[in-house]
Amino acid sequence: MGSPKKFKTAVVGGTFDHFHKGHRKFLEHGLSISQKLIIGITSDEYVKNLKAQISNIKNTYQSSKSFEVFSTRKKSVEEFIKKNTSGKYKIVKIDDIFGTTLSDVFIEVIIVSKETLRNAKIINIKRKERKLPPLEIIIQDPVLAKDGKPISSSRIRKGEIDREGKLYIDPEWLSKILYLPQGLRKKLKIPWGKIIKIENLDFKNNLLVSVGDETTRAFNRMSIGLCLSVIDFKVARKIKFKDLKELGFLGSEKVYKIKNPAGSVSGKLFKLATDLFENIDYKDHRIIQIDGEEDLSVLPLILTSPLGTNIFYGQPGKGIVRIIADEQIKAKIRSMLNQFITRGY
Repeated sequence: MGSPKKFKTAVVGGTFDHFHKGHRKFLEHGLSISQKLIIGITSDEYVKNLKAQISNIKNTYQSSKSFEVFSTRKKSVEEFIKKNTSGKYKIVKIDDIFGTTLSDVFIEVIIVSKETLRNAKIINIKRKERKLPPLEIIIQDPVLAKDGKPISSSRIRKGEIDREGKLYIDPEWLSKILYLPQGLRKKLKIPWGKIIKIENLDFKNNLLVSVGDETTRAFNRMSIGLCLSVIDFKVARKIKFKDLKELGFLGSEKVYKIKNPAGSVSGKLFKLATDLFENIDYKDHRIIQIDGEEDLSVLPLILTSPLGTNIFYGQPGKGIVRIIADEQIKAKIRSMLNQFITRGY
């Protein structure tokens, strides 16, 4: 038999949104030091208030929309525990930072991150007021992503990393030009999303991105609020438009000009898209004007965009394709770009 665990009952709490490697280590630690682990998962109402706080902070609008609902978050936690331990556990829905810590006299220890240490201290103050012994506080070290920064649900929602902490954008790409190999050309002719009719969609409160001149012009004609557009004044690789007004722009939009060779994706385009999404404001409309060709720019836009972003591009002979950036499409595009031929500038 193994040695007895140190504590009878431990408690952890969190949103457990987009359940990731860091969450797994967090729960494993709690189970390893206790005979019973109480897991507090924030309610949808709690998350709703958290969303409001995030949305009030500049440039975090879109990531705040991508929280999973309570039932999904709870299911992820339960599935992990059932597959990985026979230890006792209890999941409780919590509407505040306290959960059951002010009523359960059997809890002895609370496990927190550095970011939530303050909450544990507040809990102990309240416990003292109720004549309850303070909880021992254990700080769980963060699990790091491939770039050395902590894995977090917010980074996953922003579209920076996957749940294992792997980056969607290889840092080496930023100093290279990625050229499309012949063997992948057919794959890119297949729509990556659904063919849609603009007039049939509800775009309220969504982060919208258009790629291509005709697609962009179609949105502008309907006065649909795009956040970002990529253009090159060409259609079917031939110059068709001479200025922004022909595409329906007002002229007050911020324009970023960048070179991108035909049949390629430049590292500079990755950098620019990353910067724009990092500082995006869904009420503004920004333009990336390509000197070269914008056909493949949809790929870096998918990889750099927050989860839930709506990206539209034209498919010759088919219509407008809608892609909703999610973890699956990001993983597919990352895998595809790893097959591109890389060359230095």
